[in-house]
Amino acid sequence: MLAMASGTVFADSKPAMVVQVVKTDVPDTYVDLIAKDNALIKARTGVDRLLHVWEGDFAGENSHGIFVVSWYPSAAAIYQSRQKMKDYPELDSLMFQFRGIRHLGPSYLYKSVRNDGMYEGGAVFDTGIICTDEEAYLKALDGLKEILDANGFKDVRINLWRTAAGRTTATHLVVLSLPSQSRVAELLDTIWDKALLKDWNEAAAKIRTTVGNGIYHEITK
Repeated sequence: MLAMASGTVFADSKPAMVVQVVKTDVPDTYVDLIAKDNALIKARTGVDRLLHVWEGDFAGENSHGIFVVSWYPSAAAIYQSRQKMKDYPELDSLMFQFRGIRHLGPSYLYKSVRNDGMYEGGAVFDTGIICTDEEAYLKALDGLKEILDANGFKDVRINLWRTAAGRTTATHLVVLSLPSQSRVAELLDTIWDKALLKDWNEAAAKIRTTVGNGIYHEITK
């Protein structure tokens, strides 16, 4: 599953993230409606581009899937924001249009553990993990950042999210954010062709198990 908007959307160091799975046969139309939804949200709450639309590339069963990702300063702020959007005729009309082109699938709530930020309109390599020692894994991510910086990938932004609600298997989501899909592909070539993370993976395996991964890119207008 994926994630992510700019890390500067909220100043809070421990934001919450919602990932909503969406099924639609007309993704372009759906993205257009999301742009209208964002405009209404900004008019009522002042938050700019709350909803970000992502598409799965090489992501297993999530390939070609559509996901809406939103960030909040806290889990409580999710419901506070929704309360502000009540009694809003323009939004009610837009929701009627949404119902004609989409079906909502599962929804997941995450809390931030490490937040290096995201690239607007960028791409990510997401990895779902089962982590048995969060503090130790955070230190391991510091080591990962050092390795990537030393091998031509100073632009990688590392984010770690804890699954707060909706968990099926993974306890955490690791999100490596880069400016483009091609840059993610270059990272994977380097990691696998040069066995760049062999030692790091062997050490990290003591405290985490990988349960899935994938490449996603943002398509928000």
